[in-house]
Amino acid sequence: MSRKSVKFGSFLKRYMDDRSKFRRWLKLGLGMENFRRKYLADRDKPEFLRIINQLSLEEVYFSLKGKSTVWVNLLAPSELLIPLKLNPVSAEGVSGMLSSMHIEGIALMEAAGQGVPDSLCTFHRASLGVSMKQLLPAPAFVMTTSILCDGNLPTFKRIATEYKTPFLFIDVPRGHLRSSVSYVLSQLEETVKAIEEITGRRYPMNDLSEVLQIERNTVESLQNARKHMKNRFLPQELFEIMNSLYVMHTLAGDRRLYEASRRLEEGLVTVPDGRKKVLWLHIPPYYDNELFSLFSKDTTNVVVGNEMMWDWLYPVDPERPLESLAEKLVFNPLCGSVTDRGKLCLELADDLEVDGVIHFSHWGCRQSAGGVSYLKRLFEGKGLPFLELTGDCVDHTSEGAGQLRTRVQAFLEIMEKSS
Repeated sequence: MSRKSVKFGSFLKRYMDDRSKFRRWLKLGLGMENFRRKYLADRDKPEFLRIINQLSLEEVYFSLKGKSTVWVNLLAPSELLIPLKLNPVSAEGVSGMLSSMHIEGIALMEAAGQGVPDSLCTFHRASLGVSMKQLLPAPAFVMTTSILCDGNLPTFKRIATEYKTPFLFIDVPRGHLRSSVSYVLSQLEETVKAIEEITGRRYPMNDLSEVLQIERNTVESLQNARKHMKNRFLPQELFEIMNSLYVMHTLAGDRRLYEASRRLEEGLVTVPDGRKKVLWLHIPPYYDNELFSLFSKDTTNVVVGNEMMWDWLYPVDPERPLESLAEKLVFNPLCGSVTDRGKLCLELADDLEVDGVIHFSHWGCRQSAGGVSYLKRLFEGKGLPFLELTGDCVDHTSEGAGQLRTRVQAFLEIMEKSS
């Protein structure tokens, strides 16, 4: 995130009513930035972050370049796409890209003008606005699950309608019930058949098994690195946490993500004396904001983890590809109750030996905000200070900078006194 992103966004605004020129300039800008991140990245950054930051931008760039793309939600089984060399693009990531350039308002206004209610999360409203204005080329199809957000079904179905492209939906019941696995498996089998019809190609199930083997190796690498994170952390900015969680969900099973995972441990640095470690729950704002300066990698208080970088780590079985993917969906911590989410977060806090917890409740995200009271009681019962911040992760005009700084600084003082 930088001033040049905002400056480029300001340039793009003049072409918002000329779709062809908008796409052309956006493709040129993202292409240049993708080249820089891939070949001229900051050598002071850990290799893990260099790979992650490049991959997060490349997804959107490839969609503009003409590579066959599928729009997905964060918790869709994108592993199904990799064997066919389909490019998964997170709709939430598209919204984040616009936000980083301060041009999300154009998409939000378009959605509002077509009757999309303001109560819907801005990640969804912005991605709807993009599809309504056709700012990006049409994907080959749209695929989503019901996990995490009740808005997934109507939002992604509307995106598919706007683009006049097929829509694939996978319903995943809550509750972590073993009996749900067969129900989800049958849907994955139907999804594979639908993908074959859309692409006109026989699905390469053996290649999917290879993808899942790579994913399993990736999970093992990340878990091994996590064992070394009690007194060490990855020095990263808040927006790089967003990049990480996008890529880790949409490119699980990709060889490049596996390579990044193998480099995570070497990028860890010792936590300097006196620094306080914060666990971040839910997600931070994507646009440049007050929190970036309060929690940069060089400040006294550092963010050492985020729950959504670790929720997807399931030991998939290449010998049972579709059934294993069904299990991964059913048993995702975010597909259970708030107690399942709390268990994941407590384990992460313990593994990273954090000094405090911050939960950013994104406006419109009822799943996240609804569990805050329980999580607060849970962590404070363990003697860990807990702060809930509320705001919007996409709409950059919504930030109350002064209030954010005051609340965070007061929390940091509490965290200091509790140590």
